[in-house]
Amino acid sequence: MRKRTTLALALTTLVIGVAGAFAQSNGSTFSTTVQPVFDRECVKCHGTKHRKANLDLSQGESYKSIVNVPSKEEPGMARVKPGDPDKSYLWLKLEHKTSKGDGMPKGFFSSGNLSQKDMEAIRAWIAAGALQ
Repeated sequence: MRKRTTLALALTTLVIGVAGAFAQSNGSTFSTTVQPVFDRECVKCHGTKHRKANLDLSQGESYKSIVNVPSKEEPGMARVKPGDPDKSYLWLKLEHKTSKGDGMPKGFFSSGNLSQKDMEAIRAWIAAGALQ
């Protein structure tokens, strides 16, 4: 049992490391991949003027507002848990799969759903360790 746990931990570390290295070599960073989506789809409601759910996703504030920060709607869950999109409240909101509150984006100022490309980029960023 101990060997399995050690092997699972080693494999998880390897996958996260490879994903992070790929993201960096690919030019995929928070500021080039995720922030543009927030700027386009989220800051009208979650920005410096309006901070719904006490969440500011504007440039310079977003990263420190989401990574390893407890969700207001689901305090036992981080908004972004590096390496684990399925345990990240942001990801559940984007997939419209939360038990509390509405899925995001709502659609009043945005399309109501992110594009497949944006969804894949955010999921990959979280899975790669949510590097800044």
